[in-house]
Amino acid sequence: MQYFYTTRLGNTRFEMADGSLLCKDVPIARIGAQVYDESELPGIVGDEDGEIVVTRDADEVFRPETLASFEGMAFTLGHPKDMVNPGNWKEHAHGHIQNVRRGTGDQSDLMLGDIHIKTAEGIRKVMDGQDQISMGYDAQYEQQAPGQARQHTIIGNHCASVPNGRAGIRCSIGDSTFMTTKNQGWFSQLKRAIKTKDADSLADLVDNAPSELVEPSLDLARAVNITINPAQPLPPNKELGGLTTDEEGGAQTTSELEAKVDALALLVQQLINPASTATVDSDDPEEKEEKNRATTDAAYHQGVVARAELIMPGVKLPEGGKLAAFKRSTMDAAFKTPEGQELLAPLVGASPDFAKMPKATLDAVFVSASEIAKARNSAPATASRASFYDSSNKNSPAALNKAFAAHWNK
Repeated sequence: MQYFYTTRLGNTRFEMADGSLLCKDVPIARIGAQVYDESELPGIVGDEDGEIVVTRDADEVFRPETLASFEGMAFTLGHPKDMVNPGNWKEHAHGHIQNVRRGTGDQSDLMLGDIHIKTAEGIRKVMDGQDQISMGYDAQYEQQAPGQARQHTIIGNHCASVPNGRAGIRCSIGDSTFMTTKNQGWFSQLKRAIKTKDADSLADLVDNAPSELVEPSLDLARAVNITINPAQPLPPNKELGGLTTDEEGGAQTTSELEAKVDALALLVQQLINPASTATVDSDDPEEKEEKNRATTDAAYHQGVVARAELIMPGVKLPEGGKLAAFKRSTMDAAFKTPEGQELLAPLVGASPDFAKMPKATLDAVFVSASEIAKARNSAPATASRASFYDSSNKNSPAALNKAFAAHWNK
């Protein structure tokens, strides 16, 4: 389709003669899976999270009737409360979509369209970064299993510009920078991308992880443990002076930062490819899996205990205790402490339910948290220090200074 424009603003954005904005070749929908809340689809039963993974195949998305139904439909800022119709079109429309078709090559799984934005508000929103797309339509849903459904008979109504589209980063207007969202929103998007196996969105989310998760915290409470053996001889030369100085220097946080990034990658990988659970009958399949792993890997049992100690110092596995339950109880107890909450909250959010957390998620969080804790423990201490002595202790700095002074004044 041919267009006349006065200014090219990017590879796919053009300013038209009347000042309006044309966005060409925009992916507006895709085949595959998307996540819906149970409340959005009456009559369809959700999973344990109250969510439904809805799949739609190419035969439905690229059905001639479906493609034709989106042609000329309104472009809106956000989804209106009701479907767009002649009575409210003027209130909601900021332009329209046209030239709706199926993509080719590596875009063959996408529905493409050209978006013509006519209002100053609509142009400003898109240019400022609100460029993800969410289509408004009517459709039928068929339950496949709890938390799973198939979508069919799709009839288009409008095309909305939204901050975070359900179809993910692939369905967005080009020539823009990904908008980093707040922490909780980022984790929600990560969870949805994992559920729908959206590799492109996963990669983009990992690249744009919130700074709270990937940047090391520099205000952690740390202390210098001073160990002095009184049997050692006093200093041989006077240049050492008394024990009155403390080594300065900022904490080296590279290892902690790398551990957080590695832990995040591990978390995503384990959620995408969770370990297969045991297929034999068992009253507790989680514990069956843990037992099998401990049997085939002699170091696994010891590793779980060691990781738990990193997350919750002092925790012990009861004799005969079950490993999966031990992981849950350890993280639950740790989250109730300020240090544990600081460690776990970036991974699980503000109100986690460890008792109901899926096994794959549990394992990923457990390993990730322990790796971050290990990096923190091995990071050099800051200039902050805490004293573990009182004035009556013969090995206190004050007492040793006095002894050194007496030595040099002989």
